[in-house]
Amino acid sequence: MSELTGNKGEWSEIYIFLKLLSDGKIYAADRHMQKLENAFLNIVKIIREEIQSYKYEYYTGNTVKVFLNGEDTGIAVSVSEFTQMKDLLWKKLTEASHGSGIACIEVQRFLESIHVNKLKAPAFSNSSYFGGTEDITMEVMDYRSGIDSTIGFSCKSDFSAKSTLFNASADNSNFIYEVVGDINDEVMCEFNGLFNYKNKTNKYTGEKERTGEIAIGERMRFLKQKHCDLKFERMCIENAERNLVLSGGAELPLIMAEMLRAYYYLGEGKAENSSLTYALNTVIENNSAQYHFGDIESMYYRKIGTLLYDMFTGMRLSSPWDGRSSVNGGYIIAKNDGEVLAYHSCMADEFKDFLIEQLGFESPSASRHKYMEIYKFDNRFFLKLNLQIRFKGKKSSKNIQLTENRLLAYLQGDI
Repeated sequence: MSELTGNKGEWSEIYIFLKLLSDGKIYAADRHMQKLENAFLNIVKIIREEIQSYKYEYYTGNTVKVFLNGEDTGIAVSVSEFTQMKDLLWKKLTEASHGSGIACIEVQRFLESIHVNKLKAPAFSNSSYFGGTEDITMEVMDYRSGIDSTIGFSCKSDFSAKSTLFNASADNSNFIYEVVGDINDEVMCEFNGLFNYKNKTNKYTGEKERTGEIAIGERMRFLKQKHCDLKFERMCIENAERNLVLSGGAELPLIMAEMLRAYYYLGEGKAENSSLTYALNTVIENNSAQYHFGDIESMYYRKIGTLLYDMFTGMRLSSPWDGRSSVNGGYIIAKNDGEVLAYHSCMADEFKDFLIEQLGFESPSASRHKYMEIYKFDNRFFLKLNLQIRFKGKKSSKNIQLTENRLLAYLQGDI
């Protein structure tokens, strides 16, 4: 038996699998990732397909029964064993340091006895996905209607490294700005020469090397000191702009560009200024899209919430998107206290609120993604800023006007 090893994030899917079969239900979460005691889905079975055409089904109950392609395998395991293995794995996860490899022979032997041999099972049967991947598929019963449905969920963990919602992709995720103000060739050259230098060990020679990384914060401060500003010109790739327009209308590229400007230029790329709510509140304050209505806040929140939801359900800027979503699933998170909670597609508006509160901008490698360097064209000066969005796990400073009572009423079918 080869040892099954992985980091915290890789083991989290197995932890979720064991906990869901142990509990037999999954509770919904509010926008702050707190459990709603009276909102849940009963789990009929979990479907797992590690090898194409070998579909194992794990039916919940006091005894978990295992079927293969609809036929009873004869495997029946007390739910208490799932609880025991879940607790053992959780102990391993909490004791392990960040980034370290984890192995648990006892849990591995238990998993192999029920035909689970991989930490992550690819989804072969269903081409639809939620959040880029369908990590776990379940048949659930809606506690309100009693109707069964098969749902695919994306799994994340709050105790491992924060995952990205939207990965940078060079020019596909680059926005072009004109540098305006007191800009000239000398300022351009001085800006492009600002680096942070660090001593790093060459992994091949073992020798110390002094390397320079593009200094994002210093470059932004330098522009402001030189009385220069950034004015959105366009997105680098036409298809990327098309997808944003399809998601939120002709003004959405400008809104996102102004949010990026708030993070990079106004906030100088600092972690404390990286939350989407910081950037969104800046855009609302400036009314970047120049809406002529009384309640512009709800318009901006809806635009960004819908875009994040579209990104989560698979929209990418690098390829054409048809604007459709066939999602019938959701998002499962394993919290750092061991609780496992879910958002599902019937809570779309609440899930959008959650995304706005829990996500933030991140600055990926500037050299790799071809941004943060001023260039000259037709006697005008331009700069690219890159879009990457990551789960931050922190509450925003601004509360969205949605109470838990309203959310609970929604889930119970009262509104």
